[in-house]
Amino acid sequence: MYIWEKNSYKEIWVDTEDDEQSMTALINGSYGFLMYLPDDESAGFTSRNPEYSGSDDETMEFYLSNGQRDEYPLSWVIPAEQVEKAVEFFKFFHKMPEFITWHNDN
Repeated sequence: MYIWEKNSYKEIWVDTEDDEQSMTALINGSYGFLMYLPDDESAGFTSRNPEYSGSDDETMEFYLSNGQRDEYPLSWVIPAEQVEKAVEFFKFFHKMPEFITWHNDN
């Protein structure tokens, strides 16, 4: 598990040792974004917020440990508590948490 933190930004990577799965979490304050990769060849899955009702144009910024700045639509952003719960679930069970709404990016 890799964790980088600076100010209100956090980047978390969890890779399983027994297979190729990984989960990435990006956090900005009290909100975050998740990406789940079942293997090295899949585009994977990204989190969605089924309760979001705003504009598709609104985004939130996230920073990675390498200084890269990414923006994701607010409809993909969920509360940081859910993000951290999902990361812990994945770390323990090595599977995609079903309590998160996922979008298949393939």
